[in-house]
Amino acid sequence: MSDKSDRTYATGQLRDRLANERTLLAWVRTAIALMGFGLVVAKFSVFLDMVGAQAGLEATHHPTARITGVALVLVGVLVAVAGSQRTVAYARILDPDGRPPGNGVLIGTSVLVILFGVALAIYLALA
Repeated sequence: MSDKSDRTYATGQLRDRLANERTLLAWVRTAIALMGFGLVVAKFSVFLDMVGAQAGLEATHHPTARITGVALVLVGVLVAVAGSQRTVAYARILDPDGRPPGNGVLIGTSVLVILFGVALAIYLALA
């Protein structure tokens, strides 16, 4: 009888851990979308200059677009950091013993997205 209750607990715990991972993926997806939108906004001024040049207008630089784009990328970074912190906190609650498979892949994915976002923000700010 206890074998069945142990399996049920393990299944419930597994379900909770997988839900926690899906939640992190939603945070990461949102962060990447914000970063992508920031890139589009920052580079939209280049598009406007190209269209203006074809129409015979003088190129004007749009610093507001770049600032807004960098801000959106940085918001994406903050979303990735927040999602990562929440996921790790809930993972500790769900499995305080830290049994396998662990959270290495989750943290690694978040760190890669965060580093990509910081690099993108620096690129946009300096470009």
